[in-house]
Amino acid sequence: MIFGAVTFLYPALLAGLLLLPVLWLIIRSAPRRPRTIRFPAARLLIGASHNRRNAERAPLWQTILRSLIMLALVLAAAHPVLNKADYAPENGAVLVMVDNSWSSAASWPQYQQGMKQLVNQARLNGQSIFIASTAAQAIGANRVDLPPLLGPLSPHDAQNAFERLQPHPWGPQYPTLTSQIAERQDITNAITSAILITDNTDAPGKADLANELSAVAPLFVLHAASDVENGTLVISALTRTKTGLTATLHHDPQAHLRHTVLIARDAQGQIIVRHPATLAENTTRTSLDIPLPGDIANAIQTVGLANIDSAAALFQTGAKWQQRTVGIVVSSGDGPVLLSDRYFFLDRAISPYASITYGTLASLLAQSPDILVATGTIPGLGSQQGALARWIDNGGMLVRFAGDSPNSPDDRFLPVTLRLGNRDFGGSMSWERPKHVLEFSDNSPFFGVSVPDEITVTRQLLAEPDPDIVEKTWARLTDGTPLITSISRNAGRIVLFHVTPWADWSNLPMSGLFVQIWQRLLPLASPDHRASPQIQTLLPPQSILDGFGHSHQPDPTVLALQTENDMPDPRHPPGIYGQNGQAVAHNLGPYLTGLDTPIVWPDQARIQTLSDSNQTDLATFCVFAAFCLFLLDTLITVLTGASSRFQGYYRGRKMAKSLAKTDQNNGMGKHQTNANAAPDMPSRSTLKNLVLLGVVLGNTALVLTGFGSISPAQAQAQDDSNSGKNFQAALHPRLAYMQTGVAAIDRLSRAGLSGLTETLRKRTAADLAAPVMINPQTDDLSFYPLIYWPLAEGQNLLSPYGSEQLNRYLANGGMILIDSRDREVEPARLRRLLEGVEIPTLARAPRDHIVFRSFYLLDEAYGRFDAPLWVDARPDPRLDGVASVLFGGNDWAASWVKTRLELEEYGTATRNPIDDITPRQHELALRFGVNLVIYALTGSYKGDQVHLPAILERLGR
Repeated sequence: MIFGAVTFLYPALLAGLLLLPVLWLIIRSAPRRPRTIRFPAARLLIGASHNRRNAERAPLWQTILRSLIMLALVLAAAHPVLNKADYAPENGAVLVMVDNSWSSAASWPQYQQGMKQLVNQARLNGQSIFIASTAAQAIGANRVDLPPLLGPLSPHDAQNAFERLQPHPWGPQYPTLTSQIAERQDITNAITSAILITDNTDAPGKADLANELSAVAPLFVLHAASDVENGTLVISALTRTKTGLTATLHHDPQAHLRHTVLIARDAQGQIIVRHPATLAENTTRTSLDIPLPGDIANAIQTVGLANIDSAAALFQTGAKWQQRTVGIVVSSGDGPVLLSDRYFFLDRAISPYASITYGTLASLLAQSPDILVATGTIPGLGSQQGALARWIDNGGMLVRFAGDSPNSPDDRFLPVTLRLGNRDFGGSMSWERPKHVLEFSDNSPFFGVSVPDEITVTRQLLAEPDPDIVEKTWARLTDGTPLITSISRNAGRIVLFHVTPWADWSNLPMSGLFVQIWQRLLPLASPDHRASPQIQTLLPPQSILDGFGHSHQPDPTVLALQTENDMPDPRHPPGIYGQNGQAVAHNLGPYLTGLDTPIVWPDQARIQTLSDSNQTDLATFCVFAAFCLFLLDTLITVLTGASSRFQGYYRGRKMAKSLAKTDQNNGMGKHQTNANAAPDMPSRSTLKNLVLLGVVLGNTALVLTGFGSISPAQAQAQDDSNSGKNFQAALHPRLAYMQTGVAAIDRLSRAGLSGLTETLRKRTAADLAAPVMINPQTDDLSFYPLIYWPLAEGQNLLSPYGSEQLNRYLANGGMILIDSRDREVEPARLRRLLEGVEIPTLARAPRDHIVFRSFYLLDEAYGRFDAPLWVDARPDPRLDGVASVLFGGNDWAASWVKTRLELEEYGTATRNPIDDITPRQHELALRFGVNLVIYALTGSYKGDQVHLPAILERLGR
């Protein structure tokens, strides 16, 4: 309902205005509370005449004031909005497409405000909504695709769907979205308008989608005000220099000067550098040179932009960022002083990324560098063999090259056995042509680096074909002979280039490939890294970033990174991959393009700005006005009561004095009247009633206007509070799952136990409430008959108090199902995760165990896998022989999830287990879950039934 510039979102609630006349009559007909005055003597009533008086009505000011309070509350409930934003026509269904890719994170609050306004508009106009998003997500084990189109949805369901949307740190999939919409003929037939919430950045397929939608229905493009004013800003590159670092900012063309601040943080998240930056007009790239001391630059872990929460505005450094110390072994007096010097190419390749020192072997070993580089035979090795061996064993990396000598190095610091002499081809006396370099294999740390065709080799050191030569080879020529070999030695490593570091044997040192090889070698010499025989080429995720640039533990859908040359996607989001020295920073900024080319929208598209500056929510003012009027009513009532008490007190004193004077004149003498006695103070119930009325009115206003409503997340938070959780668990039995701190695992546990609870409710008499997450360090465990505990790397370890709570729970008859989730678990890992918990001796559950007979007849603990079930070997007789701990690795929570929709309801990004198991396996897993819960609730009841024939026979005697 619209009145001029004011729009009521809930006009039906204006019917409450019909109650105003009734309220007026009630207030006016209610008499004022009578005032009680105690007279000093009853003789004053002698001869008094009876004059009938009508009860006084409530004062007019009070009636008007309280009617205005009711009017303000009714208007607030109808939710008036001044200058409500209308983004689409008011009839027919609406298709809302939300760009939730990387570019939306910086303006996501405004996007959410725009989605809320669209829902309000649809609610007001009675429209249905179709919802589409542009960022792909992981589906199943290997599939990546856009989520399905939703709709038609009611405004309420659409609001819930919008609340579940979050920005993702990868690019949009506009061509796929175009195909999805084209396949849904029901959408193109039903919609009367299409709304695209996005920025002005171009992306593949974005203009094509706009053109096709414009031919179907009117297209409205909504931009955030921050995007219009400030544009898009990302960190596209961050390089280390000898004097500090250089950051490159990529942005759309600036219409005016813009200022920002670059913020660098260390591993603890503390700010160590703030550097102002100015973006010039009509530029798309800004380079910032920041001078920093080496130790401060080494400590930098992330560099971001102030007041921009986006994965594209955050650059992580990774292990290769820390500058290594490299010592190049030379003879006494040698050094790179000339352009033709043999160390020139080596110095140019390493110096931008490490600190180089030239010296003899003895002096360099005394400095303990991270890497030693030597060419040919090592000068001074004879007296330093023991020191060099100890340095390598403690984690040093020795990198060797072929030298000028025609003979091969003959010492023991080599990764392979070399043949005498060297191989020469491509010369005037050779029939062979120069060899090229093969692409690096997947067991090489250089995997993913492209090899230029112009790289050739004319001479090389030949290695003997030992059985392990393949594992030791990191690079080879086209004929299969090794070019770079390596071997680990204790905590250190030895690397051999089978060519010289100058350009007489190969043009490799002159190429950019030589620089890239050193960029991969330097991180392997990290002080935190200990060499292993096999170099990790599949780098597991350590931590990943969400769309806002916040770091968190990786979900199970995140796969190991094999090459950092691909743009982040749902399987490889930006973050840190690998371990220790091989940790690689996978950033989003370097892969973003098109920021300097704004998109060209169709002529018929209507471009609008998402802004709430002209839209005012009057419901807040109505509630505030009602509260102010209530305070005014209370104040006047209190002041009026005080004035009446003062007047009564004054009249009482005057009457008492007059009575005393009359008694003296009549000679009555002294009597019991106290002339100074004042009338009694009225009861405090008046003020109590006023306070109670204020509380009721305030709560009513909050409920009617929605300000007192509790969101699902808040309701869940309140339900998870300690007192509320214990109270609910005492009234309604329920299952519980252990909080691990890994969000994806916790969400999966809740979804699985919810599916099991629903199955129990349908098939058995166990009517359990919704499962709840518990923490032994804060929650009382005695209310839960069964606790499911999934084990996960990165989970929160128990404190001594939490372990004590858990042990007390087990000793008092509680039951825990421990799930390693991986068929079996290493004993060392199990001891670490369960440290402090008194796990009894476990034995494999026999086929006739009660847990397999409690409801269904089963022969094993079915789940996602087929690992055995382990139970107490000697259950406590005090607990009726019921096992307190059950252990296995069948990933039961995943196998209990009923449908994909249920999995998505809890917001878990893990793959759907229904895709991995057959319906028969799923059914058997649910049956085992039912047996498990019945066993936890009834104990050895089914075991007693086994002896029923013997008991009856004995009773018959």
